[in-house]
Amino acid sequence: MLGNVPVLHWYGDQFEIPKGAVRLAKTELCPNQAFSVDNHILALQFHMEADPAVIESWLIGHCAELSNAGIDIPKLREDAKRLRQELPAAGKAACIAWLEQNHL
Repeated sequence: MLGNVPVLHWYGDQFEIPKGAVRLAKTELCPNQAFSVDNHILALQFHMEADPAVIESWLIGHCAELSNAGIDIPKLREDAKRLRQELPAAGKAACIAWLEQNHL
């Protein structure tokens, strides 16, 4: 649904998807990034809704966590500026598509 639009995530948490769930997204570091269960549950381990206008407060509020995870905060800030229109639009479109596909 998101195509090649990058999403915001810096989580180190790992989890297994529930039995019967369908994996929707993965990365090399985190094999379970999103899943759905039937047409009732959509679970995400990243922020496809991240409005770059709000990300700055996240960077400030989580600077220790981001630094400990080896995240390049200036690069993340620059990526947010670069994707300020594309990311929120893609996130909204992906949510709408999931809801429409599941007749909700």
